[in-house]
Amino acid sequence: MNRYSNIKKMVAGGDLFWSRTQEARMSGIVADNLGDGFMQVDGDPFINMCSYSYLGLDSNIEILKGAITALDSSQTLNSSTSRVRICLPLLEEAELALSDLFSVQVLTTVSCASAAAAMLPLLAAGVFTQNIPPLMIFDQSAHFCLSLMKAVCADESEVVTAPHNDLNFLEDCCKQKQRVAYIADGVYSTGGSANVSELMSLQDKYGLFVLYDEAHGLSAQGTNGCGLVLNTMGTLNSNTMIIASLNKGFGASGGAILFDSSISKSNLLRFGGPLSWSQRINTAGLGAIIASAKIHRSTELQHLQNRLTTNIQLFDTHIKTTLAGDGLPIRLIPMSNEQHAITTATKLMERGFYTSPLFYPVVPKSTPGLRVMLRANMASDDLKQFCTAVNSML
Repeated sequence: MNRYSNIKKMVAGGDLFWSRTQEARMSGIVADNLGDGFMQVDGDPFINMCSYSYLGLDSNIEILKGAITALDSSQTLNSSTSRVRICLPLLEEAELALSDLFSVQVLTTVSCASAAAAMLPLLAAGVFTQNIPPLMIFDQSAHFCLSLMKAVCADESEVVTAPHNDLNFLEDCCKQKQRVAYIADGVYSTGGSANVSELMSLQDKYGLFVLYDEAHGLSAQGTNGCGLVLNTMGTLNSNTMIIASLNKGFGASGGAILFDSSISKSNLLRFGGPLSWSQRINTAGLGAIIASAKIHRSTELQHLQNRLTTNIQLFDTHIKTTLAGDGLPIRLIPMSNEQHAITTATKLMERGFYTSPLFYPVVPKSTPGLRVMLRANMASDDLKQFCTAVNSML
């Protein structure tokens, strides 16, 4: 029992503080979008400090126009058929735009989670490792959508959980097993990143296969917004696969699977679970992807990335956290306990800033905090006011 998950324990451990968070009106908020990270509840505006639109593209007029144009041209919201059978030209256009943008093979999915559900069982079965089912090693901090697949993967191969970013543990496993696959986030949703360069060394030495979740890395970093992993690697190899979100930094919709040309696209579509079902990004989302890809190829992207970097550095100047200086847009401000996180978030909301109180099971029981996600379109004065408000409560 409970070898790969413990939902009962998760609910029991997290329900109290989720309930307290909702009672404090720090979750379940229904708010109007005012643009550029500003929102409004009952006529009271506030700044959303937890938006994962890292480049501020979620309301970009060209991306919105792209969505509308795609709807008009296709005259349908969905193709209403599995893409394996029939697909619209827009789908191929969007995937070609992404493939050209990142210089890799790309398949789109309805979400990053569905990409994980599609790829992880195939990886466990040995489809990407010469028909040798690899030892599946999930990083302890891997996103829930990855860890949720442990039991399914265990039907195909052995599954273990590794301490976070523990390369010694990983290398020991590589020495003992013929094939090993490591599942991790490129950029973790609560801050920090994978040791990509060191993992590349293990790939060269042992043939380690790595599947990264780049949901929070895409667009924020790298040439053409390729993300932390691809920017570090330079190019993908046959032992690396990336799944990513297109509705965070990228500002569009859905998810994507990035892979090397040595991997069969046809096999992914035929046997990749959600990829062969009637699940695909609707035409508005595809139009948004095409429009965003154009922005990612323009000089505007570098401008936005620079503004994001400036805001990250500004935040790190005023609030010290363990991840200060890593150049990534996610920060976790430590709190003494779960109730402290909820109370502090409530006081910040009264001053016009929404932050997200985090506690178990989102983070380990010993590390509650407030998550802050920095954006390119944050005004420096607003960010300074936020930092001052936080420091007055610590």
